[in-house]
Amino acid sequence: MNKLPNKKIKLIHFSLWSILLGFSAIALVTPALAKLPSAVIENSSNLSVANRPNLLEQGKAAYEAGRYVKADEIWQQAYRQAEERDNIIEQAISLNYLSLNNHKLGNLPQAEQYISQSVQLLERHTLEEKNLPILARVLNTRGRILLAMGKAEAALESWQQAAKVYQQVGDEVGMLGSQINQVQAWQSLGLYRRSQKTLQQIGDRLKAQANLKLKLTALRSLGITLQVTGDLERAREVLHQSLAISQKLNLPEETSTTLFSLGNTARALNERESAIAFYLQAATTTSQPLLKTEALLNQLSLLIATDRWQQIKTLLPQIQTNVTNLSSTPSRRSIYANVNFAKNLIDLAAKPGIREHTTAIDELLTTAIAQARQLKDIQAESYASGILGYFYKRQQQWSLSKKYTERALQLAEVVNDSNLSYQWQWQLGRLLAVKDNNYGAIAAYSEAVKELESLRSDLILTNNNLQFSFSESVEPVYRQLVSLLLKPQQNLAVSQERLIQARNTIEALRLAELNNFFREACLETEPKSIENIDPQAAVIYPIILSDRLEVIISLPGKPLRHYSQQISQAKLETVIEELRQTVQIRSRRKFYQPAQQLYDWIIRPALKDFAENNIKTLVFVPDGSLRNIPPSMFHDGDRFLIEQYSVALTSGLHLLAPIPLKTTKMRTLAAGITLQRRGFYGLEYVNNELENIREQTNSVVLKNEEFTKNTLREKIESSRFKVVHIATHGQFSSNLEDTFLLAWDDNINIKELEEILQQPEVDRRSVELLILSACETATGDKQAALGIAGMAVKAGAKTTLATLWSVYDESTAVAMNNFYRQLTNSENKTNKALTLRQTQLAMINSSRFTHPFYWSGFIMLGNWL
Repeated sequence: MNKLPNKKIKLIHFSLWSILLGFSAIALVTPALAKLPSAVIENSSNLSVANRPNLLEQGKAAYEAGRYVKADEIWQQAYRQAEERDNIIEQAISLNYLSLNNHKLGNLPQAEQYISQSVQLLERHTLEEKNLPILARVLNTRGRILLAMGKAEAALESWQQAAKVYQQVGDEVGMLGSQINQVQAWQSLGLYRRSQKTLQQIGDRLKAQANLKLKLTALRSLGITLQVTGDLERAREVLHQSLAISQKLNLPEETSTTLFSLGNTARALNERESAIAFYLQAATTTSQPLLKTEALLNQLSLLIATDRWQQIKTLLPQIQTNVTNLSSTPSRRSIYANVNFAKNLIDLAAKPGIREHTTAIDELLTTAIAQARQLKDIQAESYASGILGYFYKRQQQWSLSKKYTERALQLAEVVNDSNLSYQWQWQLGRLLAVKDNNYGAIAAYSEAVKELESLRSDLILTNNNLQFSFSESVEPVYRQLVSLLLKPQQNLAVSQERLIQARNTIEALRLAELNNFFREACLETEPKSIENIDPQAAVIYPIILSDRLEVIISLPGKPLRHYSQQISQAKLETVIEELRQTVQIRSRRKFYQPAQQLYDWIIRPALKDFAENNIKTLVFVPDGSLRNIPPSMFHDGDRFLIEQYSVALTSGLHLLAPIPLKTTKMRTLAAGITLQRRGFYGLEYVNNELENIREQTNSVVLKNEEFTKNTLREKIESSRFKVVHIATHGQFSSNLEDTFLLAWDDNINIKELEEILQQPEVDRRSVELLILSACETATGDKQAALGIAGMAVKAGAKTTLATLWSVYDESTAVAMNNFYRQLTNSENKTNKALTLRQTQLAMINSSRFTHPFYWSGFIMLGNWL
C-alpha cells in the first residue's frame, strides 16, 4: 500500500466523540489536556475473539495498551497475509483498524486512504449477511475520519448508511450507536435542534431495550454525549441509570467506568465534593491499575485545588507507586499518567511553602518523553515536552523552557494537533513576552488565536468547565495578544496595522464568548465597516486589561483612534460596581463621582473626534463588567452622556443586521404577567404597558394565563410580527441555565425563545425589534449581562431593547408608552437609538423619574437604525 504524504491541514479533534471505535477503551480525563472519556458501544454483531485472526487480536491488544506504532506494524502484517489469501473480509477489517490507528496518531490523510480502501473492498463484493455488520463498522469509522477532516455532511451520510445496515441485520445497539454518532455531525452543521431531537429519540428507544448489559453501555455513551454537549443535568440522570444497571448486574468494571464519568460530570457542574467521591469510588471498584490511577489523579487535582493537605499527603505515595508500576510497560495512557502526575505536582509546588517535589517532576517528565520516543508516539511526546517546558517556566529557567516548548510545538504540528499547538504557541508567547521580545510574542499569540479559531467547534461542543475553562484557558489568549498589540514600542504610537488586529481580536473574543455561553459554535459573521452602517455613528471598544484600560475608537472613513488609561482592572471594576450600586439604591448624589470618572476615562479623550466627524450615535462594544452598567449614565459633570448622544450596544459589528425598522403598519405581539407567579411579585403597571401597546399599534396581546409558551409559539407561527414585546420577570446571567423569561406556565430559556421566534416557516431575523421589560441581571454575577447579549443574538431580532435591572414597573410603563409613541409617529423618521434617547430625555426632564435608576437601565443591543 502506498502511503499518502502527511500534508499540513487544519484538524479539529473529536477524540471525545469516538462513540464506535470497534474497541472497548476508557480514555483518560487529565487535568492538563482534560480529555473527556470516549464512549464505546460494543455491538452485538462484533466479531468474537475466537473468530478473529491472531494478528488482528494482537494488534487490538497493542492498540488498547496505547502502543500505536506497534499496532500499526501488526495490522500491516495482518493485511498483507489476508491479501495473499485473497480474504476480502480480513483485508477490510485490517484496513479499518489501520484507519482508526492512524487517526489516533494524527495522520488523517493516511487514515482516510485506509478507510476508503476498506469501503471499496466491501462494496465491490456481495457480502453474506453475517458479514454485513463489518460493513456497518467500517462505515462508522469512515464517518469518524470524515468528521475529523471537517467534512460533516459526508460523515453524516456515512453514519446514516451504517444505521441502515444495522437496521437490515436487526442490530438495535448498532443503530443506536450510529445515531449517537450522527449527533456530532448535526451539531457540526449547526443543526442543534435536530441533534437534540435525535438524542431524545435515542433516550426513548433505550427505555425499551431489554438487553441490560447493552443498555447500560449505550446509556453511558448517551450520558457522555450529553455531557459533551453541555446538557449536564440530563447527562447525570442518564449516567445514574447506567450505574444502576451495572450495580444490579454486579459488573464492577462497568460500574467503575460509569462512576468515572459521573465524576467528570460532577466536576463540570463544579460540584467538587461529589466529583471527589465518584473518583474515589471508581478507584476502589476497579481492578484495572490504569483506570485506578487515572481516577486517583483526577481526585488529586481537585484536592490540590481545594487545599486538602492531609488527603493529598495520603494519596501521593499511592499514586507514585501506581505510576511507577505502569511505567514498566509503556503505553500512551501510562505516559499520560506520568505527565498528569507531574502536572499535579507542579500545581502543588506552586502552593506557598511546598517545594519538595521539583526533582520528582523533572524525572517523571523526562521518563515520559523517553517512553513516548520509544513508542514513536508523537502526540504523547509533544504533551510531555510542553509540560516540561511549563515546569521550567515556573522555575524561571527560560532557555530550557523555550527549548522544550518549541520542541512540543514542532511535534504538535507534525501530527496537525491544533489542540496542543494552541497551548504551546500560547506558552511560547508568554516566554517571549517575559524576555521583552514583543514582535516574537505577538507572532506566537497570533498563531495561538488562529489555532483556537480552527478549534472553535471542538472547544464549544466540549463542556467548558471540564475540557476548557474559557476564562482560564481561552479568553486570556485573546486579551494578552491585545495587550501586546496596544503596547507602544520605543515611545512610538501604535500602528494602524496593530490597531486593526487588536480590534479584530476583540471582535473575535466577543464571538467566542457568545459561542462559549451557548455551548454551540453557532454564530456566523460577516465583517462590516461603520461607514457602511451609519455615517454618523462611532464605535467604542473599551478593553479591560489587568494593568490598564485601553480604548479603540472606530469613526466612519477614518483611521482607528486609540488611547490608554493607566488604571488597574481591580480599581476599574471597583468604580464600575460603585456606580451600579449607588444607582440601584437610588442615591441622590453618590453616583455622580463614578459616573464622571468613567466618562473621563472612556469618553472625554474622544470628544474632539466626535465633534469633527458630526457623530450623533455612540455604539459601545462593552467588555467585562462594563456590560453591567449603561454608558448612557456616564456624566461629564454637567450632563449625562445620553443628553449628548444616542447610545447603543452591540457584541460586535460582525453580528449586526443593518436594516432599519419600518414604522408603518408595525404589527406587535405583546405578552406580559401582572400577577404574582411562582415566587415572583406582581407587576401592577404591566397592565398599563400592554394596554398602551394595544392602543398605539396593530397588536395581539397575551396577558397572565394567556401568556404560555405554547400560545406564544402558536401566535408567532400564525402571523409575522415585526415587534415582540415581553413584559415579565426574567433574569440574565453568564450561566445559560440561569437566563430565562417568566411565562405563566413555565420559564422560557434562551434556546426555547430561539425556537419560538425562529420557526422554520419564518425568515431568520424577521423580528425587527424584541423588547424585554422588567428583566434584570443576576446579582453578584460580573458577567451577567452576557445573558442579555446571548438572548439578543439567539432570539434573531435585529434589535433588542432590554433592562439591566428590574426598573420600577410604573416608570417602565411610562417609558414604554413614550417609546411607542415616538416609534409609531408617522412623521418621525428617527432611528431606534434616537427614539430611546428621546424617551430617556423625557424621563430625565420629568418631575418623578429623573433619577438614572428609572431610565438608564434600558439598553439597546444590535442594530440601532
